[in-house]
Amino acid sequence: DGASPPFGALVVSGKTGRTAGMVGDDGLAYLTGLSGEDRRTLNVSWDGRVQCRLTLPETVTLSQGPLLLPCR
Repeated sequence: DGASPPFGALVVSGKTGRTAGMVGDDGLAYLTGLSGEDRRTLNVSWDGRVQCRLTLPETVTLSQGPLLLPCR
């Protein structure tokens, strides 16, 4: 529906289960501590269940600024 995940939604590695970040009140999430295996599938959860998934690109250049990652 094009809406952002709600504030407090968790972004978790689908492979390792490691928490990578949390969605802020503006719909943005700062992700940290991701290894190569964590990058393939990230689950976004709220209301006690996985609501959508996202995938990071193979390479990320920090000078690009924020990435828009559709949550599917």
